[in-house]
Amino acid sequence: MSTTSNLKDLIELLNDGEKFYDEAATKVKTAAYADLFRRMARQKQAIASDLSARLAAYGETAPQGGTMLGSLRKFYTDMRASMTKDNEAVYVGQLEQTEDRILEAFRDDLTQSEDMELRRIAERHYPDLKRTHDEMRDLKRRLAA
Repeated sequence: MSTTSNLKDLIELLNDGEKFYDEAATKVKTAAYADLFRRMARQKQAIASDLSARLAAYGETAPQGGTMLGSLRKFYTDMRASMTKDNEAVYVGQLEQTEDRILEAFRDDLTQSEDMELRRIAERHYPDLKRTHDEMRDLKRRLAA
């Protein structure tokens, strides 16, 4: 796959994450979770912005939307959450899966890129992505206990 194709795919994944977190923040009752979700949405937005700037250097325009899978996952989560009293656990579980997808794609596509500027972007953002991934994983485990 080409660098620009990988960048577009990753930006779409980040857009999925941003929209999903923003929506989840409006659906949960616990203010701390809503704040966490909004913070994570902003992180996804910032990384997508950095990658979009790099994509522009190739003369390409960044996608504004997300993936079909992301839309389906959000719909599925909304349906499940509407049928349970513990909608926070449902959202956290699905958001953690979104973090898995983003982290894997980021690691696979960017850290191995031949584009040195892209690798610098990856090196700058990867620790934060890993931290937010681990934070969601730990929250999912706490809610399941």
